[in-house]
Amino acid sequence: MAFKTSAGRAEVVRRAHRLTPLERAVLIVADGRQDFAGLLAALGRAASGDIEAAAALTRLIELGLLDIERPAPVASAGRKSLALARLYLIESVERALRGQTDALKPLLRDATDEAGVRRALLACEKALLDAGAARQASLIRARCLELLP
Repeated sequence: MAFKTSAGRAEVVRRAHRLTPLERAVLIVADGRQDFAGLLAALGRAASGDIEAAAALTRLIELGLLDIERPAPVASAGRKSLALARLYLIESVERALRGQTDALKPLLRDATDEAGVRRALLACEKALLDAGAARQASLIRARCLELLP
């Protein structure tokens, strides 16, 4: 899933990189919820064989305006930690909701035990569902629960 970096969000406003119309359109629709095929579909383009669109995505990534979502780094496979689960939840929800987490921050900050993390997880899941990000809510929930001791 492609998402805008902070430089990408700034580029949407400032137009400093002289992007082509297609590059700008891809940058604008990249929301961290869709894969490349979904982005192209949102633009009314066919996903397979669109060399121009692939080049646009590649250039945006090279410029640091887009990034591809990667799984959260884990120190060792199978490692479980309350702090790791909490950190993963905070970072994932912040990215998924594109910084619109003001109402969740106190709950996330106060999640200092397993029950608190689970309460925060439920609130974050609800916020994601309300934002129309059901798939991300499911993925974040599953990964966060895997990280809990």
